[in-house]
Parts: sequence; structure tokens; C-alpha cells
Amino acid sequence: MSCAGRREALIAYLDGELPAAERAELESHLGGCEACRAALAAERKLSGALASLRPVEPSGDFEARFRARLAREREASPGWLSRIFTRRLALGLGAAGAAAVAAVLTLRGPVEKPDVDSAVVASGEDYELLEDLDVVEVVDVLEKWDREGDQG
Repeated sequence: MSCAGRREALIAYLDGELPAAERAELESHLGGCEACRAALAAERKLSGALASLRPVEPSGDFEARFRARLAREREASPGWLSRIFTRRLALGLGAAGAAAVAAVLTLRGPVEKPDVDSAVVASGEDYELLEDLDVVEVVDVLEKWDREGDQG
């Protein structure tokens, strides 16, 4: 494991939560790695600083005041997304998108399909000719083979 990957192990080590085998491996590594010893010292210092902080005790009505403030803010103004993205705008954007797709497809015109004689590629030996075709064309040829097979 790299030194960068040992941060969680260092924290678990300080908290006394590291299993014995991992603790022994980490202690062995710490014996030869100055960077990890420095990281462990920094974690100890941070842990000590956090432990020295006085716990914060909220007032008895804190939760009620907090919930009331949330309700007031929710009622005062809907979310920014709902202000911008109204149903009418969504419908307009959807219609514009559909029109754009229809216009592109109309301007593009019909897609020409090359004539493929299914008899030419009907044998397994000639199957490699299908590699030059698009997937849709291959499916068309295969469906034609199925129809001819059902008739014969």
C-alpha cells in the first residue's frame, strides 16, 4: 500500500480501531517512513485540537425555530429551478426540439440503401460481404433470408 493510501489506516490506528495484523504492519511501516510518521503526528494534533473544543449545546427551541425558518423560506420563494423552468417553458422547449429534429430529418432526405442481392450473400462463404454494410442493412438482409427460408 502506498503512503497516500494509509490515511484512513492512520486515523483508525489513532482511534484504536485497527485490527491487530494491520496495526502491526502499520507500526512496522511507521518505523521506516518519515512521511507517515509526520502524517500521524498531524492527525494526533488535529484530533487533540478537536477533542479540546467545548461541545455546542443548541437552545431548547432551536429545532422548532429552524423548521419554521425553512417553512417561511419555502413559502416566500419557490426554488430557482421552478422559477426558471416553468411548465410552459418546458413544453415550448420540447416542441422546439421536436421541430428541430423533424427539420434535420426532412432536410437530410431519404437514406439510400444499396441494392444487395440476398442470393449473393446467402451462403456462409459469402457472409463476409456483410461486413461492408451498415448494421441496419445487415438486419434487412437477414430478415429477407428468414422470409425466403420460410417460403422454401
